[in-house]
Amino acid sequence: MKLVSPPTAEQQIHFLQQLRRILGEGSFTASYKFALLHALADLCVLKGDDSGAELVLSSREIAEQMIELYWRQTKPFPASRGEPQVLQQNIGRKAKILSEIEAVQQEYGPSLQWVRQQPDAWERLVREVDRVVRVMPLWKLQTVGQERLDFLYENEDASDSVTLRLGVAYCFRAFYDLITDLVRGSWLRYVRRYNAPVLGETSDLSTFLFGSERASLAVYSPILLELQEGRCFYCRKNLRGGIEVDHFVPWAMYPVDLGHNFVLADGPCNRQKSDNLAAEPFLERWLVRNEEHRSLLIERFERAGAPHDATASLRVAEWGYAQTARIGSQVWGGGRSLVPLSTRWETLFRAHDPSIIAQHGAVILS
Repeated sequence: MKLVSPPTAEQQIHFLQQLRRILGEGSFTASYKFALLHALADLCVLKGDDSGAELVLSSREIAEQMIELYWRQTKPFPASRGEPQVLQQNIGRKAKILSEIEAVQQEYGPSLQWVRQQPDAWERLVREVDRVVRVMPLWKLQTVGQERLDFLYENEDASDSVTLRLGVAYCFRAFYDLITDLVRGSWLRYVRRYNAPVLGETSDLSTFLFGSERASLAVYSPILLELQEGRCFYCRKNLRGGIEVDHFVPWAMYPVDLGHNFVLADGPCNRQKSDNLAAEPFLERWLVRNEEHRSLLIERFERAGAPHDATASLRVAEWGYAQTARIGSQVWGGGRSLVPLSTRWETLFRAHDPSIIAQHGAVILS
């Protein structure tokens, strides 16, 4: 039996310093290391907790997350001069992962959701990307010059999984927005360096690589409008035009578009909620909706070819509320009000999914 608790302030600072060394001093012959770091952060939100415990991640899980990150980046970039070109993300020939994704897109089309529903194609793609992950970035990520930092996980050089060290998943979750901003900033600079003639003075490279909150979400409107009986999810007033699709867990907190995370709101509620989480009454309403209409939502999302993942949406929401509680931030209570977050949010999550237990203190591991 051993006691596991969240990392100390000094340990958290050390984690960020080591991460900064990887981004600042590491050797990058391809953008894989950026994608790998981003994928690790994403998976810690989806699969980790706040206990400070170790977290085992398979190389397949990492590969699937990296496919999601790279999926939109295989499209030709609208060059400032000349024909659109696929951006170079590797020194020399095209990066293998992008080539594999591009081949699948040429055969099955641009919808990631559709490709996931083609078991043979999806399995083949994941297997190829998994192989690249295990050969290339997974065991080279922590190498800085002649030094191995080895602070994220043990470098085994040949394995189909990694075990994140004590406190690592906690730090990825606690500093998710900071870490992904750092990674994306470094990734952007890397792409700019090797694609200067194509990019010119363009300012929308970030949107091209990583997407935007302003992406079209129209596919979700008719599905949610019927479910909400034509009313705003928050104030319950009739939606008489100006319908807006709102990320229940804000895009600014976790920038992924998944169907179960969306609600329809009127303009005033959407603007007033802004980038805040919603208070417990709204959380309860969202949890009940996703639970009571789970099968219907999945059926409608599938029919529309709209990305969705009920479990991932639930885990992201639990993480978001846990982080908000940890740092003492307020939540949107409706109208122009921000209110403190009580402990009721934990009870709500446990009631709707007993497997989710938000851990904030020490735990005992056998």
